[in-house]
Amino acid sequence: RKLLEGAAVKGAHKSRRTFRPHSSVPAAESPLRDVMPPAGGTGTIGTSLGGTAALGATSASVGDANAAGDKEGKAVTLAHRHIFGLKSGVKGNIHFTEETHLLYPAGHNTILYAGDQKTQARVYPGMEGSEGISCLTVSPNKKFLAVCERFQDRAVCSIFDVHTGKRRRNTLSYTAGEEATREFVCAAFSAENKFLITQGGPPDWTLVLWSWDKARSHGAVKVSNLTGSVIHECSFNPTDSSLVCVIGDGVFKFFRLQEGAFKPIPNQLSKMREAANQNYVCHAWLHDDRLLVCSEAGEALLFDNGGEFKMTLPCSPGEPRSLLTVAAFSKGFVTGGEGGVIRVYERSIDAKEVFRKAKEVKLDGPSSERTGSVGLGAGAITALAVSPSEETLVIATSTSQLLQLSLSPSDIMKEESAVDNVLTSFHSGPILGLDVCVRKPLIVTCGSDKSVRIWNYVERTQDLCKFFGEEAYSVAFHPSGFHLIVGFSDKLRLMNLLMEDMRTYKEIPIKACRECRFSHGGQFFAAVNSNTIQVYKTYTCEVVCNLRGHQSKVRSVCWTADDSKLVSTGADGAAYEYDIIKEGRRFSDWAQKGTNFSCIIAYTSSENAQQTNTMYVVGSDKTLKELQNGQPINCLESNATLGQLALASQARALFAGVAEPDLPGPLRCYNFPLDGDYVEYQAHSQAVARIRITYDEQYLFSAGDDGCLIIFEVKKKVLSKRDKEGALGFADEILVTKAFLDDKQAALLDLERQVEELTSRIDFQLRHRDSYHKEKMAELQEKYSEEIETERRKFEVLREEKSEMEMSLWENIKNLKESHGKQTQELEQSFQQKMLVEVHRYQKLAQDLERERQEWEIQHDNILGSQSSEVDHLNSDFETVQKSNREAQDRIIKEKELAFKSHQETLAQLEQDADREIEELKEMYEKKLAQEKDEKVRLRGQAGIHKKYHDDLDRQMQKRSDDVKKEEEKNRHKEEMIMSLLKDKESNEKEIKERDKTITDKELRIYDLRKQNQELEKFKFVLDYKIKELKAQIDPKTADIESMKKQTQAMDDELNDYMRKNKQLALDISQLQMKQRALQEEIKSQKRRLRDDLALIKRFKLDLSDVLENVAEPKVLKESMANLYRKYVQTGTKKLDLDTDMQTEYKRQRDYLEKSVDSLKRKLEKDSQGHRIDNMRIMQENVSLIREINDLRREINQLKHERTAQELQAQYGGTAGGKDGTGDPQMREDLALQREQIAELARHLQSLQDTAPQMGQQAALGASLSGGFPDATSMFVPPEEEGGSMGASPELGGDDAQQESQGEPPDDAFSPGPDSPSPPDDGGDE
Repeated sequence: RKLLEGAAVKGAHKSRRTFRPHSSVPAAESPLRDVMPPAGGTGTIGTSLGGTAALGATSASVGDANAAGDKEGKAVTLAHRHIFGLKSGVKGNIHFTEETHLLYPAGHNTILYAGDQKTQARVYPGMEGSEGISCLTVSPNKKFLAVCERFQDRAVCSIFDVHTGKRRRNTLSYTAGEEATREFVCAAFSAENKFLITQGGPPDWTLVLWSWDKARSHGAVKVSNLTGSVIHECSFNPTDSSLVCVIGDGVFKFFRLQEGAFKPIPNQLSKMREAANQNYVCHAWLHDDRLLVCSEAGEALLFDNGGEFKMTLPCSPGEPRSLLTVAAFSKGFVTGGEGGVIRVYERSIDAKEVFRKAKEVKLDGPSSERTGSVGLGAGAITALAVSPSEETLVIATSTSQLLQLSLSPSDIMKEESAVDNVLTSFHSGPILGLDVCVRKPLIVTCGSDKSVRIWNYVERTQDLCKFFGEEAYSVAFHPSGFHLIVGFSDKLRLMNLLMEDMRTYKEIPIKACRECRFSHGGQFFAAVNSNTIQVYKTYTCEVVCNLRGHQSKVRSVCWTADDSKLVSTGADGAAYEYDIIKEGRRFSDWAQKGTNFSCIIAYTSSENAQQTNTMYVVGSDKTLKELQNGQPINCLESNATLGQLALASQARALFAGVAEPDLPGPLRCYNFPLDGDYVEYQAHSQAVARIRITYDEQYLFSAGDDGCLIIFEVKKKVLSKRDKEGALGFADEILVTKAFLDDKQAALLDLERQVEELTSRIDFQLRHRDSYHKEKMAELQEKYSEEIETERRKFEVLREEKSEMEMSLWENIKNLKESHGKQTQELEQSFQQKMLVEVHRYQKLAQDLERERQEWEIQHDNILGSQSSEVDHLNSDFETVQKSNREAQDRIIKEKELAFKSHQETLAQLEQDADREIEELKEMYEKKLAQEKDEKVRLRGQAGIHKKYHDDLDRQMQKRSDDVKKEEEKNRHKEEMIMSLLKDKESNEKEIKERDKTITDKELRIYDLRKQNQELEKFKFVLDYKIKELKAQIDPKTADIESMKKQTQAMDDELNDYMRKNKQLALDISQLQMKQRALQEEIKSQKRRLRDDLALIKRFKLDLSDVLENVAEPKVLKESMANLYRKYVQTGTKKLDLDTDMQTEYKRQRDYLEKSVDSLKRKLEKDSQGHRIDNMRIMQENVSLIREINDLRREINQLKHERTAQELQAQYGGTAGGKDGTGDPQMREDLALQREQIAELARHLQSLQDTAPQMGQQAALGASLSGGFPDATSMFVPPEEEGGSMGASPELGGDDAQQESQGEPPDDAFSPGPDSPSPPDDGGDE
C-alpha cells in the first residue's frame, strides 16, 4: 500500500482517483468505493493522457489528490446555483420536508427547494457510474432521504441527511446468489424510521427489508406472480411495522414480518382479482389507519388496518387510468390520473357513501406566461404531495411540470381553483438550443415542446415563454439582448425580444437549421443549411458569403475572438477554418474519416504580436483534440463521448459535457492549457445537449436531453471581467413597440380619470358618513342617558329588597340552631343502646374464634410433617443440579479466558495498524505544512507589492484634493447663476397665476361635458339591456351545442371500447378456429387410418378363407400359409406403399386448405372494400353538415360584430342622434331586423344539429363494421387556419373575443374549416 501511495504522489498526472466524502466506508466494507461522489457535488479527478489512464486503479487518499492538483486543479470549481426542470420518470418524485421545503429530482440530482426564499437550499448529487435515479422516499420524521439508483450490474440505495446534505456511510445493495437486483422500483420507511423496504425490479421482483443504519438486510421475498407481472408500490402499515403491503398488475399481497422472514397473509381480494384480472396502480394509508387501493379501471377499494376488504367506494370515477396516484390528508384523500384530472375526496356523513367527491380540477396545458399562447397538453398526474399543514397540494405531471393547488376549505368551495407553477414552467422534452446574452443576465432555450423561453440567471426566474406551431432546433442570442435567431423546421426567423413578446421581423428560407451563432460584436450571424454555412449581416440580412466544403451535415460553428474567422465541424469528421474578411476563403482544414464531430470551439492567443487560432473538437471517437493551422498538436483520451465544449480562457479552464446514450450526462472541468487532469460534476440524467458560459466567465449553463437547464457558478481565484474596476454592468433597457406605448398611455389616462372620479366619490361618501355619525351619536347619547337613569332606580329597589331578605335569613338561622341541638341529644341516646347490643355480639364472636384457632393448630401440625419429607427430597435434587451447574460454569470461565487472550492479541494488532496509519498521516501533513510555509513566503512578497500600490493611491488622493478645490470655485460661480434664476422664477409665478384663471374656466367647461357624458351612459345602459336580451336568446343554443358535443364524445368513447372488445373477440375466434382445424385434421387422419385397417382386415379374412379351403392338402396348405406370412407379416414393401399414400393424401389436403384460404381472403377484401365505401359516403355527408354548421356560426359571429359596431356608433354618435330625434327609431329597426335573422339562423342550426347525431351514429356503426375509421373530430381543424378566420382578427367582440384574449379556444375551435383535408380513401389503412 505504501508503494502504491508513493507512486500515486509522484505520478499524480497519470492516475485517476475519486473524491469521496468523509462519510465513505473503507475499501474492505464498501462495494461502491470507486463510484462514490462527494456530498457537495464534486466527482472524479482523473487524466486521459494518450489513453493510458488507470480507471480507479489506486487507493490514494483525498489528501494526496488535493496535493497533486493544488496548483491548477483547485483554480476553478463549479457550484450548483439553480436547476430548472423535473425528472418525471422517478417513483415518488415529490416530498415535503417542511411546510415550505420540497424535495424533487432534477437531472441526476435531487433538489431541496425552499419556497419561502425562492431558492434551492440544497442539492443531493447522484452517484458516479449510475444509470439514473429510479425512486425517492423520505422518512416519516422528515430527516432522512433515500435515493435509489440503477447501475449496470446492481441497484444501490443511498441515505442522505436532509438537513446537512451528507450521504450516509453505508449504501444498500442486494444480491441473491450470483445475480443482483439491477433496479429498485419503490422504497418506503417504517413508522419508527428504523427500517426500510425496497422493491426490486424485473425479473425477480424481490422485496427486501433493511436495517438501513447498519446496511444489513433482514429478509427478502419474491412478490410477483408466475407471469412476472409488474410491481408498482410497497409500504409499511403506519401503526404496525410488521405488516407490509405490495401492489402491482394483478398483484395485491400482504406480508407479515415474523422471525426475519416475510409470511404472506391471505386476503379476500385474491378471488376477486383472479375473476376480474384487475391491475392495481397506487395505494395510500388514510389518517384513520384504513388502506385505500386504486385500480387501473378507476375503482377505489377500501380495506381495514389488517388488510380485510370492506367495500368499493361508490364515489370511484370508474374511468380507465383515472386513478394513477393518490395522497392522503386528514379530511380524506386526493387522486390524479390521465388527462390532468385531480379529484379531492372528503369524508361523507352518509355511512354507505363513506367518501364524497368535494372538488374536481382539470389541468390545462402549459401556456406562455406573457403571450398567452397555449402549449402542449397537461399530461398524466404522476405524483402528489400534501404539505404538513394540508394547505397546499403539489402535483408532478408526465410532462415534467411542477404545480401547486390550494387545499384550504375556502378554495375547495370555489367552483374554479387556480393551479400555479411551484417555481416556473419547465421544458417537457429535450432542450435543443441554448445561448447566453452579453449585455443582459438572460439566456434563451428552445426545445422539442415547440417553446422558446427566456431565463434570468441572476434572479433565477423565467422572464418569457412562447409556444410556436413548429419545432425549434436552434437558437442564438444577440449580444445586445434585443434580437434572437430561431431555427424552426420550416424557416429561420429573426425576432425582436420585446418586453412581453417575441416578434418576427425577418424570415430566411432555411429549413431545420440546427446551428446558428451571432458573432461576438453582433454585426454578423452564421446559420447552417445542411452542409453549407451561410453568413449574413445582422441589421440588413444581406448574405456575406456561403461557406462550403463539408460533405455531410454541419453540427457546430464558432467565431474567433475578433470575428474575422469562423471555424466549423460536422458529421463528416472535418474541421475547417474560414476567413470571413476574405469572402469566406478556407484558411485551414483537417479531417478524420469515420468520425462524427459534435462540437468545435476556437481560442485566439497573442504571441509575439501575432494572433494564433487554436481549435478544440470532440466527437464520437471519445477524444479531445487540439488543432492549430490544420494540424493536431494534442489529443486526450476522454474514455467517454464528449458532446459539447465551453472555454473560460481567463479562468484557465475548459468545460466539456458527456453525451453517452442512455446514461447520465456529467460535466467535466479540464485544466487549460490541457494537461489531462479534470474534475467531474454530476448534472443531467441524459446526454448533455448544449453548454454556454457567460462573457465574464462567472456562470456556466448546460442543457440536456432530459429537459433540464442547470446553472453553475464558476468559482475561481482570478477576478472576472465584471469584478474588475470600471467594468460595465448589466443593461436594464427593454424593447417595446409604439403601439404598446400608446396603449399604455391610454390606459394610464383612463386610470387617472377613474382615480379622480373615485376620489370625489369617496370625499362625498366621507362627508355624508360624518354627518350621519354625528346624528347617530346624539341619538345614542340621549337613549343611553335615559337607560342609565332607569337602571339607577332599579338598583335602589333591589338594595331595599336585599336588606329585608337579610333580616329574614337571620331569624331562620336561629331557629335551625335550636332544632339541631334537640336532634343531637336524641341521636346520642339511640347510639348508647346500639353500643350495648354490639358488645354482646363481640363476646360471642370471640368464643367462636378461640374454637376455630384450636382446630387450625391441629391441621397445621399435620401439614408440617408432610412438608418436611418433601423438602428433604427437593434438597437432594437441588444439590445434584447445583453440582452440574458448577462444572458448566468452570468450563465457561476457561473458554472466556481463552477468548479474552485472543481479543487482547487482536487489539494489539489493531493498535499497531492504527499507529502505522497515524505515522503515514503525520508525514502527509508535514509535507502539507512545508507547502503552507512556501505559500507564506509568497504572500509576504505580495504584501510588499500591495504596500507600493498603497503609496500610489496616496499620491492620487492628493491630486484628487486639488481637483476638489477647483470644483468648489466652480460651485461659487453656479450659485451666482442660481440667484439670477430665482428672479426669473418670480416672474414665471405671476404668469402661472394668470394661467390658473384660464384653467378654472376650462374646468367649468369640463363639468358641463361630464353631465352630457352621464346622459350618454344612461343611453348606453338601455342598449346594454337590449344586448343582454339578445345574448339570453343565443346562450340556450350554445348550451345545446355543447351538450351534443359531449354526447358525440361519449359515443366516440363507446365506439372505441366496442372496437377494442371486437379485436379481442376476433383474436379469440381465430385461436378457436385454429384449434378446430387441428382437431378436424386429427379426426380425418384417425378415420383414414381406421379405413386402412378395416380394409387390411377384410383382405386378410378373404385370404384366410382361401387358405382354409386347402385344409385337406397339407402341402398346399403349407405353401398358402407361407404366402400369407410373406404378404402380411413381412410388410417392408407394403409399409413403403402406405407411406406414399399418406404423403399423397397430405398434399391433397394442403392444396385444398390453401385454395380455401385464398378464396376467404378474396371474399374478406371484397366485403371490407364495400364497408369502406359506405363509411366514406357517410363521413362525407357528416363533414358537409358540420361545415354548414360552422358557416352558420360564422354568420352569428358576424352579426355579433355588427352589433358591437352599432353599439360603438351609438356611444359616440348618441348625442347628435338624440337632438334630431332620428337615432332611436333607426336603431330599433336595426335591432328588430337582427333579431329576425338570429331567430332564422337558430332554427336552421337546430335542424342541422338534430340530423348531425344520427349521421355520427351511422359513421360509428360503419367504423365498427370496417375495423375502425378515424373520427370526424380527428379531421377538425381550428378556425385560425382558414383565410377568413375570425379568431385572428383584432376586432373580435363578444364571448369569442374574450376567450381568444385569454388564450382559450372559442366554441368552434374544433370544427372543420373550408380548407379541411378530405378523408382518406382507405380508412382502415389510414
